[in-house]
Amino acid sequence: MKICLLIPPAKEQGKTPERVYGCTFTYYKQPELPMLYVASVLEQEGHMVAFKDFTDGNSWDDFCRFVNNAEYDVYIFHTVLLAEGIDVRAARHILDNSNAKIIFFGPHPTLKPQNFLLSEGCYAVRGEAEFIILDLIRGMETNKLGAVKGISYLENGAMVETATYGVIEDLDSLPFPARHLIREKQDDYFNPKLPDRPVTLILTSRGCSFRCYYCVPNAISWARELEWKRFNNGKKPPVKLRSPQNIIEEFKLVKANGYKAVSVVDDLFLFGGKKRILEICAGLKEVGLPFGVLARCDLILDDEMVKALAEAGCKYVDLGVESMDQAVLDDIKKDMDVATVKRAVELLNKYGIEPKANIMFGASPVETKESMEMTIKGVSALPMNYCMFSIATPFPGTEFAEKARKQGFAVEPEIDDLENNLSPTEKALVSYPDLPKESLEKAVKRANRWFYLNPKRILFQLKQVNSLKKLKDLILTGWKVIK
Repeated sequence: MKICLLIPPAKEQGKTPERVYGCTFTYYKQPELPMLYVASVLEQEGHMVAFKDFTDGNSWDDFCRFVNNAEYDVYIFHTVLLAEGIDVRAARHILDNSNAKIIFFGPHPTLKPQNFLLSEGCYAVRGEAEFIILDLIRGMETNKLGAVKGISYLENGAMVETATYGVIEDLDSLPFPARHLIREKQDDYFNPKLPDRPVTLILTSRGCSFRCYYCVPNAISWARELEWKRFNNGKKPPVKLRSPQNIIEEFKLVKANGYKAVSVVDDLFLFGGKKRILEICAGLKEVGLPFGVLARCDLILDDEMVKALAEAGCKYVDLGVESMDQAVLDDIKKDMDVATVKRAVELLNKYGIEPKANIMFGASPVETKESMEMTIKGVSALPMNYCMFSIATPFPGTEFAEKARKQGFAVEPEIDDLENNLSPTEKALVSYPDLPKESLEKAVKRANRWFYLNPKRILFQLKQVNSLKKLKDLILTGWKVIK
């Protein structure tokens, strides 16, 4: 079949949804990893696959001209919550102007498949999508949809939902993402915490076993978690790991293809035990490609492991700190103490790895103005140059959303229209009797300015500039953060 993976334009709505994590709008451009995984599986089967991204200055008219002149059998959308309206609008235009079929996959079609069944030519793929989409294409060709697990579709006007697929047991069975489909634009992808562009993304595991009740992980993990919880009494799915050799081979390939750095976007990179991590690091040391990872502070306290990460080329570790108030950490089920944060930061600095903290205000009703101030000053005093301050959002499907609804923390009616109201670095969609939304919004602005307008951090950022493009990246991302 001729298949097109499609990202419609979003400029007319003012903001472009970020689709790798799916819980905010774009700060800097990242490759659409979920789409590229699907593309590689379909290409391996022999299908003709194209990838079209209309978010780079293209208008709705450009998109319509493309669709009206194209001859694809199937269009595929990877849809996160913030992109539902954009993708549904695009799909309606396709249905009105062609005979093509539409496939939606991702966290939001998993959570609310009924929203995407616009006609009997539309299908919602639930959960971990790569092999389900392959089975669905086969089912279309043989007219045997009922045998395809993990899909929802319309039949005689009624929604049909097949049995759940579960999760992919062997992640090494997946081909590497089809990065050749974005080769012409690969220089657009960067990460301000990494030294050079182009930057690509790599996923070495799927899932997280911890119980933070507000968390929305990367979009691939979130879709598989939503589907698993639905069919397994609310339990989280098992974490699945790629083998060290499989990971090292992908690093070698992306380096050979001209990438200068890698963001590892696992929910937590340090799963699988020390032996596995040391084996991965030994291989990556030979590859010689800078990278960064996400980790919990309590998983990065081993001196030998942190040293191995540094020697392998790790340039930063993104730490989920959330608060410097122990009462808040306990209430949000972080299962970590404040002292651990300080030890992790000290150890990373010891080996020259840049720590980056993530702070989230408003995730707990026990938080106060005083504890937010303590968090701002506490994290600002740590030896680090990056911190993201945001406001907790009760995303659909999370325990936090259920609690916010039940206890009246959610700001109505804004929480019912996240697509137009979500801005977690600027706007609060929760409000507490002793901590109203206005206080949360002011806290984020104050925190960013207190942290980033520190002379030492300004000097650090300026020292990172080695080209006009790097200066442009710094100005663009810096202004978005402190404005």
